[in-house]
Amino acid sequence: MAKLAIYNDEAKRLYVQEGLSLDAIVGILANKVSRKTLYNWKIAGEWDTKRKEYLEQTKDMYEEIIEIARLTIKEAKANPTSHNICAMSKAIAALKQYQGVKVLEDETTPKERKGLTEDAVKEIEAELGLL
Repeated sequence: MAKLAIYNDEAKRLYVQEGLSLDAIVGILANKVSRKTLYNWKIAGEWDTKRKEYLEQTKDMYEEIIEIARLTIKEAKANPTSHNICAMSKAIAALKQYQGVKVLEDETTPKERKGLTEDAVKEIEAELGLL
């Protein structure tokens, strides 16, 4: 019963949210829980159903973020105000972050950056007549 209290939540998270196999979880938990025990927890806790529900929820959220990004891009194209451009940038950053893409950080050099630099933003604003 002690293993259940100590390892069940982490094992469940690894299976449901991270999508790992039982064998991979055994390795991560440094063989402190057997595969058979994990299998029993999986069946008793209905982990497969929870994994499916999690994937559906994640898919729905991803589609919503994509739709928001599309709408903000269209709005920024139609009406390129600083507010709309900022909203578009935030929506794209949220999409990148959700996809696991490294979002621009202060420690990165301009060469490492794949997004918009401050100079690029100024050039865009000047081109759009926003300065």
